[in-house]
Amino acid sequence: MLLFNEIKKGTKLQGWCLTGPSDQDREWSVRQLPTTLSGIWYDVQLPGSRSLMLHGTGIITMNWGRGSAYQVRFDLLDKHFITVYPEAGRFDLMIRGEVQKITAFDSLASDSLKGEIKAFRNLTALEVLQLTGSWVTGDISELPVTLQQLFLKNTLVHGDLAFLKQLTHLKQIDLSGTLVNTYSSAVLPDWANGIELKLRDLHLSAGDIDRLLHDLAATTTRNGKLDIGGLNSRRTSSTNMACAALEARGWTIICVTGYATFGSMDIRFGDENARFEEEAA
Repeated sequence: MLLFNEIKKGTKLQGWCLTGPSDQDREWSVRQLPTTLSGIWYDVQLPGSRSLMLHGTGIITMNWGRGSAYQVRFDLLDKHFITVYPEAGRFDLMIRGEVQKITAFDSLASDSLKGEIKAFRNLTALEVLQLTGSWVTGDISELPVTLQQLFLKNTLVHGDLAFLKQLTHLKQIDLSGTLVNTYSSAVLPDWANGIELKLRDLHLSAGDIDRLLHDLAATTTRNGKLDIGGLNSRRTSSTNMACAALEARGWTIICVTGYATFGSMDIRFGDENARFEEEAA
C-alpha cells in the first residue's frame, strides 16, 4: 500500500498514479496515466462499509475518496475491495492506471453508488458490468462495446435498445425496470447461441416489440431467451411468423399474452372489439 502523497518514480507502462511534491517545482501535480475511471461516487447516508469486485490484468491505483490511494496488481485474479466510511457524505471513486485492462466491474448491488455510466467508457476490455440496484444514470450507448454481460436492472439509465447492435459479443443482458423505453430497429448481430435478453418493465410500445421480434428473427442465433413481459405492450399479429421462426430455432419468448389489435394501441375506447389480456402467470 502506498500513501496518496508518497512519491514513486515510474513509467506509464507501470501504471503508477500518485500525487506529491514535484521533483522540480515543488508544486502538487498528478502523474497522468493512459486512462481513468472517474465520475461515480458513493453517496453514504449511514456510516458503514462499501465493497466492489474487479477483475483484469495490469496495475491500477484506486482512491475511495478518503484521501488515500491503493496500488493493485490484478494478474487475472478477482480482487474484492472493501472500505469503511465512518461518516456520511459523498466520496468520489477514482481508478487510474491500466483501466483499459479491467475485464469485470461488480458493484455488489450497492444502492449508494451513483454517477454516469460514461465513467466506464475507458474500460475498453470490459466484459462484465454488474450495477444492478445502483443509482447510476446515463445513456447506454456510452458503454464499452466489448461487453458480454451487462446487468443494469432497476437503475436510472436510458437510451434506445438499438444500441444492442454494437454489442457483438453479448451473451447476457438485463435492463429490466430502467428508463430504456424505445427500440428504433437495427441490424442485430448473430450473437452466440443461448443469449439471454431480459427487457421487462420498459414500457415498450407494440411497435417497438414488433421491430425487435422481426430483427431477432433475421439473425441466425439459436436457443436464445427473450423476456419482454411485465410493463411492456403486446406484439401485433404481424409478428406471428417472426415468433414462429424464433421458436423453431429453440428460442424461449416470454411476453404479454395475446397481441395488440390496433397497431401500437392495446385498447381503443368505444370499440367493442378492443381486447385486454394479462400476462400469463
